[in-house]
Amino acid sequence: MPEITVKGFPALLLALAGALFVTRYFIPRVVKVVNERKLTDKPGKHKIHTNETPTLGGIAIFGGFAFGFLLGIDGHMYGASYIMAATLMLFFTGLKDDLITLTPWKKITAEAGAAFIIALFTDLRFTSLHGFMGVDMLPAWISFLLTIFLVVIIINAFNLIDGIDGLAAVVGIIASVVFGTWFWLSGDYGFAIMATALLGALIVFICFNISSGPNKIFMGDSGSLFIGFIVAVFAIHFNEINADGLAFRELQSSPSVTIAILIVPLFDTLRVIILRLAHGQSLLEADHRHIHHMMLRAGFTHLQATLYMSLFNIFIIAIAFAFDSLGILWLGLLLLALCLTFTWILISVVKRREKETPAATAVSQNA
Repeated sequence: MPEITVKGFPALLLALAGALFVTRYFIPRVVKVVNERKLTDKPGKHKIHTNETPTLGGIAIFGGFAFGFLLGIDGHMYGASYIMAATLMLFFTGLKDDLITLTPWKKITAEAGAAFIIALFTDLRFTSLHGFMGVDMLPAWISFLLTIFLVVIIINAFNLIDGIDGLAAVVGIIASVVFGTWFWLSGDYGFAIMATALLGALIVFICFNISSGPNKIFMGDSGSLFIGFIVAVFAIHFNEINADGLAFRELQSSPSVTIAILIVPLFDTLRVIILRLAHGQSLLEADHRHIHHMMLRAGFTHLQATLYMSLFNIFIIAIAFAFDSLGILWLGLLLLALCLTFTWILISVVKRREKETPAATAVSQNA
């Protein structure tokens, strides 16, 4: 019997349908096993939830993504096996951390290892600065190290925003839609299929994650680490096809547009790093300084905070594409100014509310 290879748009639909079905099938079963084995995520010092909640949702997300991706990718992408090998490494690292807790350095080592795999065995590397500061093509060793560094940063940025219901999943959905659409319009069907598979898995997951029903579940590190890695792969490829002139539309400020697409995790991480350094705190020590914590202290619910931060993400993306002609530096400064303005307004709201409600001040920690 001849081999069947699905091409083009049907492959996209196959990846989406496969991811939707498998994720939907597994989530209730993962919840059941987690509850039976008492592997729920318990409230703690740096955790917001007050009830024990099933975690390990990353198992279902990974299963759905892997099934959809492998179902539709045949014949569309070079290096898919290496990407999946690196993804597996991060999935099992996150799974182990969900079950027995790993030190931050062990997780960072695994993240760097996954980045090393794709940088060494595929063409997924940041090879160009797109003319920023007069630099175009990078020497091979700088390209290699920069790729590993930025992949680790993006993975951890995603991991850090996974603190309230729906946020990490929605940011992953937005990134999958924007990157996937760009890849598809540029004729890069392999990466479009990958984005569609991740999209399908996250759409199903978020329905359970934001619910208050018996099948509510968190993604855990088993989800956030591999999702961050896949999005980092999208970011690398997005910059490279633009640098090589293979995109359907030429961008003048591709790196800044990439930052805009990932603005929520990247800006939050940058802000937290600066605050921790300013307070003499270890960069690896958890705290309540994240923007989503501030949103909750401002009086928003989890769902409201996720919604408003997602709308802000979409707004920043629209600004980036609209003002792409400004150039990398000026567009980057514009995005930073918008983020700082948003943060200043949010801090003002938090301080006013804590003045009006003294009890809320008890949970305030160095905004």
